[in-house]
Amino acid sequence: MKKSLALLLALSLIFALCACASTEPATAPATQAPQTEQEPAPAPQEEETPAASADNYPAEIINVVIPTDEGGAVDRAVQAFTSVWSKKLNATFQRSFYPGANGQVGYEYFVTTEPDGYNLLCNNIGPDMLMYSLQNPGYDFPGDYVYFAAMDSDPCVIWVSKDSPFNTIDDLIAEAKTRTVTIATSRYPHPATLACLLLAEQTGADFNIIPYGGGSATRNAGITGEVDAVTTQLSSSSDLLSEVKVLILFNDTNEWPEQSQNAPVPSDKGWDIPAMGVNRAWAVSTKFVENYPERYAKLVSTFEEAMNDPEVLTAFEAAGMDPTTIGYIDRDGAMKIAEGTLAMANEYAEVLSGGK
Repeated sequence: MKKSLALLLALSLIFALCACASTEPATAPATQAPQTEQEPAPAPQEEETPAASADNYPAEIINVVIPTDEGGAVDRAVQAFTSVWSKKLNATFQRSFYPGANGQVGYEYFVTTEPDGYNLLCNNIGPDMLMYSLQNPGYDFPGDYVYFAAMDSDPCVIWVSKDSPFNTIDDLIAEAKTRTVTIATSRYPHPATLACLLLAEQTGADFNIIPYGGGSATRNAGITGEVDAVTTQLSSSSDLLSEVKVLILFNDTNEWPEQSQNAPVPSDKGWDIPAMGVNRAWAVSTKFVENYPERYAKLVSTFEEAMNDPEVLTAFEAAGMDPTTIGYIDRDGAMKIAEGTLAMANEYAEVLSGGK
């Protein structure tokens, strides 16, 4: 009996010791064998690239770089359009102005900003491509940025104050053959400037084209009679029709008879001058397009949606702009305009340089 009791106690002690031993962590071997295919090691988590990210863009304020003065035609266009676009994109926009050197200052700042979709640029394709050709700025087109859309097609014109003695383009040219006629322009590298230089070349007129550094100052110079005439785009003059006389519209045909007071086009007079106009366009960093395709796609799709909203025409009209010039131009169209203008700038480089 005593032996049996002793044996049971011994067995109980053994079981207790084994149970305690099973709760101790096993000591890892010095070298571990690789895990088998049946139990693969978890793959290391790869760092998410910008291209693969699907975030809640836009989660920050979007900055719009404008390479001209506050209050000008581009500024008014940006405010009008973003009042509608902000609802489609669910975004807040702010504007920053970097005028100087015919737009070069703004572009050179823009290409240094973070290419993440929170920095956009808006300005006129035509003048900017002429500036790029003439001034050789410190950035590359289209290496550094692309135009992803444009908002309008706006032909260039020449107009004079309603008190001017000139009633037709023939009157202005006749006077310019007897003396130097002063013509204000917003900046020298501008399609309107080139149109006037070609007009002078073909007619023998003597024009002194004076850059005023912005649309507002240019308009004021014309209204007050500080200059003989103004060359600009049609829409920037649409709210002045009661105060000005439009003498010529630089397009192949006049598709805006009411807004232009039925002004003639060059071919009506036998002059061979290509269509000259501006397109207010939006640009993004080329790196942004490459690295954030989902953000870029959202930007483009909401832009087009806003352009097709009737409210956008009301917004432009309220900003004193001509709604008849408004129309969506996609990336291919905008880039074609830019490349075509650049080719024209190179073709007429001697005319542009000689006119300075």
